[in-house]
Amino acid sequence: MADKSRKGIFYGWVIVAAASLIIALVWGSDETYVIFLPELCQELGWTRTVVSGAYSLGFIIATVLGIAAGRLNDRHGPKLMLIICIVISSLGFALMYTMEATWQLYLFYGVIANVGMGFAWVPAISTVTHWFVKKRGMALGIAEAGIGVGLFIMPPFIQFIMIRFGWRISYLILSGLLLVIGLPVSTLMRLDPSEKGLYPDGVEESIGNKENNDFTSSTADFTFRQAIGTNQFWRLFVINTVYSLRIGIAIHLKAYMIGFGIPEMVAATGIGLRSGAYTVGAIVISRLSDRIGRKIPFIVSFFIMAAMMLWLTKARQPWEFYLYFAIAGFSAGSFVLFPAVIGDWFGLKFHGSILGLLDLGTGIGAAVGPLLAGYIFDSRGSYELAIIITAIALFIGAGLSFFIEAPPKSELI
Repeated sequence: MADKSRKGIFYGWVIVAAASLIIALVWGSDETYVIFLPELCQELGWTRTVVSGAYSLGFIIATVLGIAAGRLNDRHGPKLMLIICIVISSLGFALMYTMEATWQLYLFYGVIANVGMGFAWVPAISTVTHWFVKKRGMALGIAEAGIGVGLFIMPPFIQFIMIRFGWRISYLILSGLLLVIGLPVSTLMRLDPSEKGLYPDGVEESIGNKENNDFTSSTADFTFRQAIGTNQFWRLFVINTVYSLRIGIAIHLKAYMIGFGIPEMVAATGIGLRSGAYTVGAIVISRLSDRIGRKIPFIVSFFIMAAMMLWLTKARQPWEFYLYFAIAGFSAGSFVLFPAVIGDWFGLKFHGSILGLLDLGTGIGAAVGPLLAGYIFDSRGSYELAIIITAIALFIGAGLSFFIEAPPKSELI
C-alpha cells in the first residue's frame, strides 16, 4: 500500500491546527471569566465567593462530562463531540446577556455553558494523540498552545469590548464567535489516521521514543479498567489535581491587580501576556519532553510555578506582575504533558476515556481553588493566604512528580 501521507501535508497537522483553534476559542472564551468577575461583583452587588462559585461549579460539570465525552469520542469520533460543545456553550454565553439573579449565573454559565465545555478539551486532545507517536509531545504542545493563544487574545479583547459596550454585549460577542468559527473547524476533525488511509506520524511504521524510560510503548493498549486499576494512574491524578489548584489564583488575578491600583486594561494585557508565555512554554516543554522524558519537565515546572506564587505575594508594580505572568505562564505549559503521559503509558484505544477521568482531577483543583480564594478574600480582605496555600500545594506537586513512573506491562495481563 502506498504511503499516502507523503503526498502533501500530513493530515495529522490539520488535526493539530483544528484542535488548537477550537481549544483557543473554547478556553479563551471560558477564561475571560477573570475579566468579568470584578464587573459582576460591582454591578450586581455579589460577593467574590458567590461569583467564584459559578466558575467552580462549571469546572466540575465540564470535567465530569469530560469522562463521558472521552468515551463517546473513542466510539464516535470528535466531530459530533465538538459540534455539541460549540452549540451548547454558545447558548450559555448568549443567555448571560439576560442575567439578573445569582441562580441565572449558576444556570447559564455554571451549567449550560460548561456542559458545552465538557465536550471540548478531552475529544480534541485525545484525537491529536491518535495521530502521532514519535512527535506526540510536540503535536500536543502545538495543539494545547491553543489555550495560550486563546487567553492571550481574549482577555484584552473582552476588556476592550467591555469598556465600550459593557459586559452583557461582550457575552453576546463571545457566543457569536464560537458559532461562526467553531462549527466549520469542527468538521475537519477525524479520530484516527486510518479514516484518511494514513498512519500515525505519516509513516507506515511509527514507534515510540525508546530513549525515555519514564513511559511504556504506545503499542501497549490498556483497557479503561486496567488503567484505573494501576497505582500510577492515581498518582498522576493527584498530581493533576494539585497542578490545577493554581487556577484559583488565576481567576482572581484581575481583581487582585486592580486592588493595588493597576488599571484594568494593564491587568487584562498582563493576563494575555501570561497566556502568550503559556503558548511558548507548551511548545518548548513538550518538544523537550520528547527527548528527555516527561518527569524532569514536570518537576522543574512545579518548582518554578510555586516560586512565582511567592513572588506574586510581593508584586505591586506592573513590571512585577508582568514578570510573574511571563515566567509562571511559561512553566504552566507543562500541562501538555498529562495527555502525552496517558498516551505513553496506556496506549490509544481507550485514550479518551482514560484522559477524561484524569481530567476530573483538573475539575477538582479548578473548583476548589477559585472558591477558596474568593472565600479567603471575602473573610480577610486579602488574597495573600490563598496565594501562599497555592504555593505550598505546588511545592508538594513538585515532590510528587519525582515518583512518576510507567505501569509495568505485566498489569496488562
